[in-house]
Amino acid sequence: MGSRLGQSRTPAWMALALAACGYHAVYGPATSARLHVKVVRALIADSIATDEVAAGMRDELAREGLLESGDGYPRAEIEVLQADDRSEGIAASGGMPSARATHFAVVARAWVVTAAGADPEDDTGDVRGDQVIAIDSASASGAGIDSRATIFHDADAIRAAARRVGRTLARKVIGEPAASDEVIDPR
Repeated sequence: MGSRLGQSRTPAWMALALAACGYHAVYGPATSARLHVKVVRALIADSIATDEVAAGMRDELAREGLLESGDGYPRAEIEVLQADDRSEGIAASGGMPSARATHFAVVARAWVVTAAGADPEDDTGDVRGDQVIAIDSASASGAGIDSRATIFHDADAIRAAARRVGRTLARKVIGEPAASDEVIDPR
């Protein structure tokens, strides 16, 4: 029996042989248990951003079918470490420096605790979520900043960065391979 283009079949004897020899996927899930989510520490003043990190983790765990409601164990514990913003695309406008965009970032880490008093497992390390938004101009010529609109867009951007870091933490906790460009290098 041949295989068709685009289809591959692993013979049953090969699957059995691989399982018998102790073969397992290197990037398999670190945990297959359903997890509760708990923020254990927040070192930032923005409680909404902290809640968004947890919501992002819950979203991703739910998508994978690994979310458990409540505060029990096993659980993924989150520590929100930092939230910051900085100006991007600075240029002279009317003789004064002016930013064209704002870059928002949230840094957090997570780990799994299987029972009360148990040691943490599967620590993600510090993970950063970023969001960049353009500055709103008050006029069509871009002569000034529209502070009324900026307040709303800034809040949305920090929430988006926080939710993004929460989703990334969840993927790392469950052992899903991911690009490492969001992990902060400790060196």
